[in-house]
Amino acid sequence: MARSSLARRLGAASLLTTLVLTSASCGGDTDSKATDASSSSDSSQSDDTTDETTDDTTEEASGDLEELSADEFYPAVMSAMQDAGSMAFSITTTGGPAATEMAGTMEYGDDGVQMQASSTGAQAMEIVLLDKTMYISGAGMPLPEGKTWLKVDLSDPDSLFGQIGKSTDPSFMFKAMEAPKEFELVGTEEIDGEPTNHYNVVMDTATYAEALELPAEVSKFMPKEIAMEMWVDGDNRPRQFRQELELPDMTGGSKTTKSVTEGKYFDFGTDVEIEEPPADEVADNVPGLS
Repeated sequence: MARSSLARRLGAASLLTTLVLTSASCGGDTDSKATDASSSSDSSQSDDTTDETTDDTTEEASGDLEELSADEFYPAVMSAMQDAGSMAFSITTTGGPAATEMAGTMEYGDDGVQMQASSTGAQAMEIVLLDKTMYISGAGMPLPEGKTWLKVDLSDPDSLFGQIGKSTDPSFMFKAMEAPKEFELVGTEEIDGEPTNHYNVVMDTATYAEALELPAEVSKFMPKEIAMEMWVDGDNRPRQFRQELELPDMTGGSKTTKSVTEGKYFDFGTDVEIEEPPADEVADNVPGLS
């Protein structure tokens, strides 16, 4: 496969997975343990995004912190997300080909995820996800004249985005954590005033790639292990995550770049209103992105 094509696929993988929990950008070696830098991540992000959300929330956790086992983690967190129904999120990725800041809201139900989000940085864009269809505006896409949105059918296995579209559903990411290679309770920390349990989860790359249904040309560039830190509150809702990866040089060199993805989830139970873009502003395809 041409390197430019691979780079596009790596960027697409990073974008879609960043919407939920982590970047699916791929790289070289990464430690399977949490890094020391993560200890400051719970205080480094701004609280401004919280102030922008609605008052119709169920933000505070009502339960006491209880340590989850590796076997309990996946079903407990998924059940908590389904019970919450909706949430707001803010995610920052630094380094690598997909450095960006993203914020939005998502609604999670039996039919999957509905979402609206916007990002800044090199991949500045707006995203709407409704009924297994993603609408993307921006990102420097060469859209036809008069069109401002690209429509992507996430059920199309032949589509660049469709190949990894299921990563927009949090259940697929957590599915990769169902049988972790390593699972550790690091300690108890407060995230935005909420007590949380801080876990370090290490996943086998083959399991991770299979759960996210990543294309083979992407997964083969991934490290042998995927490590992620998760902060979970007393209601077993995810409050924060952090992941570091070493990304390959897309120009063909041997140098790698560290990519750090950090995100927060808040305003659980917030009202979410997502509207489909006007039909006359939507393009069904863009050359080179199918």
